[in-house]
Amino acid sequence: MYHRLLNIFIASQDPQLETILQGMQPEERFSHQFFCSPNVDETDLSDYSVIILDFESVAPEFLERIEAIKDDPVVVIGCFTSDSFPILAENFHLFDQVWIKPLAADKLQASFAGILRHLKEREETILGQKYLDTLIDSLPDLIWFKDARGAHLKVNDSFCRTVNKTKAQIEGRGHYYIWDLEPDEYAQGEYICLESEEIVLNTKETCLFDETVKCGDELRKFKTYKSPIFDTDGEVIGTVGFARDVTDLQNLLIELNILIEGLPFPVMVTDKDRNITSVNQKFINIFALDRTEFIGKKVDFLIDDSKSFTRSKRWIIEKEKEGLLLLSKNKVLKIHDERLQDIFGVLAGHVYIFVDITLEHQYKNKLLIDAHTDHLTKLNNRRSLQDFMRKTPCQSGTALLLTDLDNFKEVNDQHGHVEGDKVLVAFSDLLQQLFPAENLFRLGGDEFAIILPQMEGSDRPKQCAEQLLTGFEVKVARKFPHTKISVSIGIAMDVDDGDFGELFKKADMALYDSKKTGKSAYTLGANSL
Repeated sequence: MYHRLLNIFIASQDPQLETILQGMQPEERFSHQFFCSPNVDETDLSDYSVIILDFESVAPEFLERIEAIKDDPVVVIGCFTSDSFPILAENFHLFDQVWIKPLAADKLQASFAGILRHLKEREETILGQKYLDTLIDSLPDLIWFKDARGAHLKVNDSFCRTVNKTKAQIEGRGHYYIWDLEPDEYAQGEYICLESEEIVLNTKETCLFDETVKCGDELRKFKTYKSPIFDTDGEVIGTVGFARDVTDLQNLLIELNILIEGLPFPVMVTDKDRNITSVNQKFINIFALDRTEFIGKKVDFLIDDSKSFTRSKRWIIEKEKEGLLLLSKNKVLKIHDERLQDIFGVLAGHVYIFVDITLEHQYKNKLLIDAHTDHLTKLNNRRSLQDFMRKTPCQSGTALLLTDLDNFKEVNDQHGHVEGDKVLVAFSDLLQQLFPAENLFRLGGDEFAIILPQMEGSDRPKQCAEQLLTGFEVKVARKFPHTKISVSIGIAMDVDDGDFGELFKKADMALYDSKKTGKSAYTLGANSL
């Protein structure tokens, strides 16, 4: 069994510290010895596991040496009196514990006992890692530990030899890098064992799988055991895997003969390296290219998903969650990349199918626009605002103006809702003349929100509010002289990187104050300067 000797340095002229601590029993498999001296300038601090500094004996300049060794696994304790509290306030981050003098022996011993337990736990953690590394590195099979996202936390030497990478290169990385996968292979989920990982995470049980893994240019068959790893609360935080190579067949390649001309949509066929080998006539017609221009070329020659347009400039390339889209003036094509495999599951090529989804795409876009637009004013609606706040950080300098039409209920009651709708439309037209449309939101009824990013100081939002008040009087109120319509405004500014929820609370309170002070006014919320 291991034994650990702890060297403890006490920088003090007071022998009381050493006397009190000498009586402490060490932890099991540990022993300790004390070195007490007020002379710290000639002491090699790297020899000690615990350093106790008594600031009645130690000059503050000595803290520079503590700063230099703080990254080392050393416990630093400071003993302070009320006179030395300024030193503590300036250098609090350097100390793992602080003892206040005069010292009480029982409290001092209890604190020191906790430090000894901490050092024992740290030592046993390090030894546990060494035991685990020695065990897994002695086995010929592949062993790995992953977190719940699939990043490799630890692997053994056999794993490193298989992928031809070091542990430093592997740990913290995913399959895409470790197994040298092509981007399309990773996107398709082939040879990365994502499905089996999900099964283990969901069932929370050890499972056995037959898996095909791409090692360099060849495929290997593995019998793989995967088990969930649980934290102290019983939640799954990752997986551990054990794989044995059971490959008993050589990878086989076969020639594929595909009849594609009878298919009702454009088709392009490639080999396993994505060199174009064949296309059908519908493909030629829709892309208006001659076969000789692309046969034998890479797929990227025609469609490079890292760019915005196809080579012919006639199609826009757009990425969506469900796949790659090609958009022209009057047509939308969705690209399906189907893998061709032989009877052993070896990749032999790809078939690209171009499906016309023009009507579906147009209908989807219309639904999205309708769902985020207010029907009456054509401004962004409350749902659009919620999406905006969820996706956009509330940065320092963001201003929010909340507006409410004064006496609007009387307009509806006395002149009817048609007249009220006309007022709302006139007001929304004014807002669009003064502010960018993407920053305007109708919250419902006669309430509107204006979000103004990157405002410097409170003057600019005030100017915007004054412009809105003036514009309302000229372009809205005068159109409806038979009403007493006006507008009240509440302003809030985010002076720190905060959240929109707090910003809305401040603006709402400011709007309330504006209405309470007589309406047709603006108020800058508290804490917005």
